[in-house]
Amino acid sequence: MVENKRNIAIAIIVLLVAVLSGWLFTRYYQSPSEKAESPLIELKEAAPGSQEHFGITEDTITVKIFYPSEDGIVAEEKTVQNKPLPVAMAEVVMAEYLKGLKGGPKDTKLLGVYRDRNSVLYIDLSEEFRRNFSGDARQEYYLLKSMFDTVVANIAGIEDIRLLIDGKEIESIGGHFSSLYGLKGWCL
Repeated sequence: MVENKRNIAIAIIVLLVAVLSGWLFTRYYQSPSEKAESPLIELKEAAPGSQEHFGITEDTITVKIFYPSEDGIVAEEKTVQNKPLPVAMAEVVMAEYLKGLKGGPKDTKLLGVYRDRNSVLYIDLSEEFRRNFSGDARQEYYLLKSMFDTVVANIAGIEDIRLLIDGKEIESIGGHFSSLYGLKGWCL
């Protein structure tokens, strides 16, 4: 009788450990694209009741834009149009970032910026960003880190950044760093 109760207790403990392990795996190890089939898109237009809807806005704001350089990353302050919604502001900041790039990626077009329910920002760039990049691992790191730092420094509440090229997830920009799982993991 005592041994039977002990076997039942062991079975319950094993079951609880298995359930907890499964929950932890799905919570921490699945990529955001596996959790959500498609990102929720935040509208860029002003919502009724927002400050912009009533014409109460600051016209410009100073942002910090980080650019890759031979020695690392350099910061510049730029004045841009102020947007109250994070996605719209991220679009303005990324457009300014792309204007200041030197070399091949400078011809890149910003196709869109989206935010999902997990506060991951998706930046959709034209194929020129990848096609015109020619550099080693250090240059690729500085390019992607400067992009990450620019967005995180200027847009509140962003958990991670993922890159899209022509609307599709890509493995890497220059072959040195994976961009499938977001930039936060290796940019911090």
